[in-house]
Amino acid sequence: MIDREEIFELAGQLIDDSPADDTEIFFEEGEHHLTRFANNTIHQNVSVTNAEVLIRVAFGRKVGVASTNGLQTAQRALDEACAMARVSDDSPGYAGLPRPQPVEEVHAFDGSAAGCDAAGRAARVRNVVEEAKRVGAIAAGALSTGAGQSAVVNSNGVRVHHRGTQAKLNMVMMKGGGSATAVRLGWKLADIDDTAAAGQVAERAVRGDEAKDVEPGEYAVVLEPQAVAVLTRFLAYVGFSGKAYHEKRSFMSGKLGLPVTGPLITITDDGLDPAGIPMPFDYEGVPKRKVVLIDRGVATGVCFDTETAAAEGTESTGHALPANSSFGPFPLHLAMDAGDSSIKQMIASTAKGLLVCNFHYANVAERMKAVVTGMTRFGLFLIRDGRIAHAVKNLRFTQGILEAFEDVSALTADRQMVEGMAGGMLVPGMKCEAFNFTGKTEF
Repeated sequence: MIDREEIFELAGQLIDDSPADDTEIFFEEGEHHLTRFANNTIHQNVSVTNAEVLIRVAFGRKVGVASTNGLQTAQRALDEACAMARVSDDSPGYAGLPRPQPVEEVHAFDGSAAGCDAAGRAARVRNVVEEAKRVGAIAAGALSTGAGQSAVVNSNGVRVHHRGTQAKLNMVMMKGGGSATAVRLGWKLADIDDTAAAGQVAERAVRGDEAKDVEPGEYAVVLEPQAVAVLTRFLAYVGFSGKAYHEKRSFMSGKLGLPVTGPLITITDDGLDPAGIPMPFDYEGVPKRKVVLIDRGVATGVCFDTETAAAEGTESTGHALPANSSFGPFPLHLAMDAGDSSIKQMIASTAKGLLVCNFHYANVAERMKAVVTGMTRFGLFLIRDGRIAHAVKNLRFTQGILEAFEDVSALTADRQMVEGMAGGMLVPGMKCEAFNFTGKTEF
């Protein structure tokens, strides 16, 4: 990978050569390595080294964007972006490029993740496979490791750079009719607790065999972190973007300062949190600020980029997405505050309910009320008298997320890093006293 100063030099030359009023260059480069396994056997090792250069230019309010995969060949992309801008209509919301601001350095580079080779990944996959074999299950999945760097340079003088690492393990185990899954990720290889995760998945797969029918209806639910993440991810998707807020397409519109969930729910976004996957600036080079989105049930903030901040008469919070995205700003470092309980305690406190390990195939049903529909997958169990009674065939659900979060009675003290829309998300397990299941399946 090229070094920081070379990135700034090459990007600076492009900006000097640009005829546009405004020029912005986002550069990303990385090396990613992956080991895939299926049927308890490694079957593929893949390594990819690639770069992306995204160039945005503006002549007045006429904006053009083009991309390529190397700074050394970026002149053509610059020419294409300029050509597109010249023939484009004005972008009425364009607010110019940001000016330089101090960016706090954050350490997110792990030598073990960056240097992990195929043998190192195979050793961790072996731990997963051995757990599967121990219970007579079949395991499949992938373990990836890698390192990368990002930089933003613009014609107003922004010059920011960050490098980081990431490791991710996903697995599925199947035994008879039972199946279970887990995802572990972090910026440190040590964050991937492969043996512990595999042990939990193996237990769920074994217990999931010979699932029985239960009738749809309203149940108390104990949600494991992967299930909580699905609901939180969709809440962010429909509500936390400054663009949706400004256009009054968000459940947060007109609700700031008012309760929207129960008092146990606090959701933040903090790109500097070392417990997540840190990134100190956004795709415009603006420093990421911590945003408290929901504070003890009260709607308190949304995320802004330069354009949406200008529209709302405020400042960017450092949540811009790539220039070729039309979505608007988005929180990539979500976290939900923990509680003081555990999954075992939640189960023990439930007279009748369901343990939900994961949600699957979820989609938005009603945006302004944050209603989603989908189904359970990879682990659903009936709780009776404080114990897991038996596995249950998957159920379909339609549920308002805000309503579910209104009925939260407990959160786990431990949180888990899981996948977000495009980044990591740190969430606890959760107990909701009422969750609406609308239909049955045959598996």
